Amino acid sequence: MSVGDDTRYRALARGVRILEAVAGTRGGSTVTELAELTGTDKSSVSRLVTALVDLGLLARLENRRIVLTGRVLNLAQGFQKQYTLGEIARPYLDDLCQTVDETVILTIRQGDYSVSVEQVDPEHPFRMVPHVGNVAPLHATAAGRAILFALPVGEQHRILSDLRGAPVEHPEVQLNVESWGREMELARSRGYVWMQRTDDVERVAAVAQDRNGLPLAAVAVYGPKYRMNGRVPEVGRLARATATKLSRAAYGVRK
Repeated sequence: MSVGDDTRYRALARGVRILEAVAGTRGGSTVTELAELTGTDKSSVSRLVTALVDLGLLARLENRRIVLTGRVLNLAQGFQKQYTLGEIARPYLDDLCQTVDETVILTIRQGDYSVSVEQVDPEHPFRMVPHVGNVAPLHATAAGRAILFALPVGEQHRILSDLRGAPVEHPEVQLNVESWGREMELARSRGYVWMQRTDDVERVAAVAQDRNGLPLAAVAVYGPKYRMNGRVPEVGRLARATATKLSRAAYGVRK
């Protein structure tokens, strides 16, 4: 990279940081505030803001605060058209499946429920039945709990209250006020959820989080108990590592 290319790259990176900083404020920012938020000197911020105003991405209000313009919505709409979490996750799910040699499932949240959206199966005679499209109360699956436990505590309480009495396939997975706190702390200390049911399948899941620490999706591994025996901690660690990679990839962070 030449000196000129390096200078342009740094200017572009600073411009993007300014856009992100403005987007993170409620009523816009001043140049001084943006300099503090981005760690850039005030004169450089002023020049970059002027350029972004000229491009129509930022606007200066009468009170001298700087805000995003409607043109940014074009970028957001393009993101919505192009962004498919399943497509981004697929290489990581494939890698995890090859490593653990068990079924790997990607799950997202819809309201108070979890929905399976991607599934990768190993080359085994025994494989999980297709889960894509399966819907379950958040507390009733390992993936759902991984998502649930990443939510603010108040929202967890509200969801558990609203789901009280909701039908579940296995009654032993019900969470109540007493078991909720214990299970959440156990999952956080492990870094993954281990759903122990009375059937012959082990379920381990870890949550991928967004930039605010809220759940983006859950990566789950399903396998028969005779193959998963003694492997749960290692599989849980690998699921957590995959979820972390997905969190970074979803926001364009380089490896």
